[in-house]
Order: sequence, then C-alpha cells, then structure tokens
Amino acid sequence: MASIILHGHQFSYQIIRKNISSIRLRLQSRRSFVVSAPKFTPEFVLTRFIQKNSAWIISHSQQLRSPRLLSRLTTLSILGQTFDLIFVSTQSDSVIIYQNEKKIYANISKNTNSHIKKILEKKLRPLALSLINQELTSLKQQFGFDYHHVTVRNQSSRFGSCSSRGNLNFNWQIIFFPPDKFRHILLHELTHLNIKNHSPKFWQQLTQYDPHAKTNNLWLKQEGTKKMIF
Repeated sequence: MASIILHGHQFSYQIIRKNISSIRLRLQSRRSFVVSAPKFTPEFVLTRFIQKNSAWIISHSQQLRSPRLLSRLTTLSILGQTFDLIFVSTQSDSVIIYQNEKKIYANISKNTNSHIKKILEKKLRPLALSLINQELTSLKQQFGFDYHHVTVRNQSSRFGSCSSRGNLNFNWQIIFFPPDKFRHILLHELTHLNIKNHSPKFWQQLTQYDPHAKTNNLWLKQEGTKKMIF
C-alpha cells in the first residue's frame, strides 16, 4: 500500500484497477482507503482525484469508530438473531454455540483482539459458509440461478463478488447483517452471473428479485462496514 499526507493526516491507500467506468473511493479504516479505477487510468488522474476528495476523506474517516476491544462484546447478532456472547478464560480454546438458548461460549486462553478474532472466526466462518449455501440453494430453487463454486473470505469492506466463471465469493461477516441485507448481497452477486456490470439493466433485473434493492444497497454503503465485527 502507498501512503499520502492529507491536511496533516497520514493515510495508507491502495489502487485497484478493474473493469469499471468511473473512479470510486472507499474508506477501509480511520487511516486507510481504497481507490478503484478503470484499468488504464493515469497515475496523475488518480492523485488529483484523491486530492480533490481529501476533505471528504478527512471528514468521514473521523466518523469511523476506533478498533473495538473484542473482549468487551456481550452479544452477536447473526442474521437478526441476538446471541449472548460469554467469554471464559481457560487454558484451551473453543467456541460453543447453543442455538436454542441463543448463547455463544468463547473459551479463550489469551485475552487479546488478535487471538479472540482467530478463535471466533475459526468457528463462525464455517457457519457463515453453511448459512450462505442454505440461502443460495433457496434462491436457486426460487429463481433458477446457475452458479458454480462458493467461497467465503475475510475482507474489510467488500461484501461479495462474482467471477467470469460463475464462482461466488462472499465476505463471511455478512452473517452479522439483517436477513434482508444478507439476502440482497447474495442476489446482487447472483444477478452478476448474467450481467457483469452495474448498468440500468442490472438494477432492473436485481429489482425483480429484490424490490428494495436500491434501499438495501444504500444501507450497505452507509452501515455495512459498521456491522462487521472484525
């Protein structure tokens, strides 16, 4: 990643070139951002774009929360269901989910953010893949989608993607979103199986599957990254 000074504040940033028609800016944290740009955009154009949007970067980065202490979490919301999160200090690590009681016991040997993240993700990431596959199967039966492989990853701000081969990839943390937003993300990528861009035709097609597509998309832009725990 490169670095830049904006109004006395140092930021790290990444340039991602891909098949899009315009330059886009996305904050990753209080001190980092990503610029997505058409493949052949000159460097000076990107630099000018960042400088032009420097006030926005400063303003919105200050609104982001500081990294949370994971050990202070008391609940986790998984697809709208609230689970009590109970940390237990032990010599060995494990996570046990009691679905009926809506409780998650996290037995941890180290009370650090990195260790807690590792232990919780080890349990919750496979759960996310299972929940995503369940919903995809339902949507496939309902709308007739034909996709291939499904994977989950840990990404800071991207919620999903669809490859040219019909493979779907999702941020596993979307299970922390409300059910309708979770479903919207899946439908968004499923729509890309047939329409690879974000043209009016794409939004027209997506709206047939999700009548509240525009509202859900706006929520994701404004609230999505705030709902991710890690």
